[in-house]
Amino acid sequence: MRFMLSEIAASCGGRLAGPDAEASGACIDSRACTPGRLFFAMPGSRTDGHAFVDGVLAGGGFAVVSSGPERPGTIRVRSVPDALLAAGGAVRRRLGCRVAAVTGSSGKTTTKELLTLALSPLCQTDSSKGNLNNRIGMPLSILDLDPGAGAFVLELGMNHAGELRELGEAAAPDASVITNVGTAHIEFFGSHEALAGAKAELLDTTRRGGFCVIPAGEPVLDGRARARGLRISTIGPCGEFRLRINGPSEAILEPTGVSIRLSVAGRHLLEDAASALVCAMGFGADPGEAAGAMEGFAGIEGRGREIRAGCVTIIDESYNANPGSMEACLEALAARTGRKGAVLGDMLELGSGSETLHRRVLGKAASCGLDFVVLVGPSMQSASRDVEWKGIEVIPAGDPAGALESLRGMLPDGVCLLVKGSRSIGLDRVVEGLREEAGCCTGSCIP
Repeated sequence: MRFMLSEIAASCGGRLAGPDAEASGACIDSRACTPGRLFFAMPGSRTDGHAFVDGVLAGGGFAVVSSGPERPGTIRVRSVPDALLAAGGAVRRRLGCRVAAVTGSSGKTTTKELLTLALSPLCQTDSSKGNLNNRIGMPLSILDLDPGAGAFVLELGMNHAGELRELGEAAAPDASVITNVGTAHIEFFGSHEALAGAKAELLDTTRRGGFCVIPAGEPVLDGRARARGLRISTIGPCGEFRLRINGPSEAILEPTGVSIRLSVAGRHLLEDAASALVCAMGFGADPGEAAGAMEGFAGIEGRGREIRAGCVTIIDESYNANPGSMEACLEALAARTGRKGAVLGDMLELGSGSETLHRRVLGKAASCGLDFVVLVGPSMQSASRDVEWKGIEVIPAGDPAGALESLRGMLPDGVCLLVKGSRSIGLDRVVEGLREEAGCCTGSCIP
């Protein structure tokens, strides 16, 4: 994206030292500060971007946003994080393309990627990279937008009230997608209604006259969307749009009759694809073309991508977990034939209901036809004592290294292994360890 340094300074109340010039992007990593990009010197407890200002400018860096001393080539501000969010909002307000924003308790990144694909037959579409969904990552995504894009898909995350309002005001979406209201971060809200209210902040900031895609049966979301004057599309058994599952990776979106096919299995992924398809239709995309563009979707690293490591198929869901997403992945695993196992890690930020929710998830695991389960973390292991495992081998592990050691030598040919837990549990190390032992150095490998 191209923008003037004076535009950035004006947006955040900063002062530009030196001549005005046009920038072609932004970054917070000094190593990525290529010619034309604006460096935001973000403060941090371990690494402070201000320590790299001299190096950026001496190395030919374009310009710097800083709260340090004023010098040529800098925009001096009080708060660099606040300046970044304000800059993203200012550039967004003059974008000529349409913007869709995606949030939800789970499935945000997957839905964002699927929506980007679904919109691609309609127009050139760009999206936020990876999971850049907070008050740093989201405005960076706006400032690095492909200027030729006709549509832009942003992912917005939250873990406290007010966060989505702040992000939504900067993103100013024309359309919003809320994938679900689950139990992620419920510790900080106390009730489903309070959590739904926090998600609805995105609807409050969606452009008047715009539209939204929300789950059916959520009165808080429905009421806030109506108060905003949005066109509403609901998805669910009692919604305007409904999924008729035809197999592990295929469904029909009723009442359109359009078939959704993915290259990965799981009802939860089909539900994400349905949200993406309905949003794309709201932008004017042809339903059949949009669905066809999603067919090649093969999952995202840490969020459902399948990896063939030797004779083992790994379903890599190691990036994060909450009860809803955990149960959805276990349901998808249960639909598979052959030998099956799972490495399940603790789910965090569940508050006072944590023990009950862990027990519920493990009850689901016990009914999925698993041959074995490896439990990582005290909450999983404590909850497992109240579950009837019906002959399933249960293996406790203190950490990812212990889980990996437990798996050595016990994975029969052809087994399908689900790996899922909250991000800080570190189960990605289990996935990487199994790949390394099988000789994998890429996303997938052949026996």
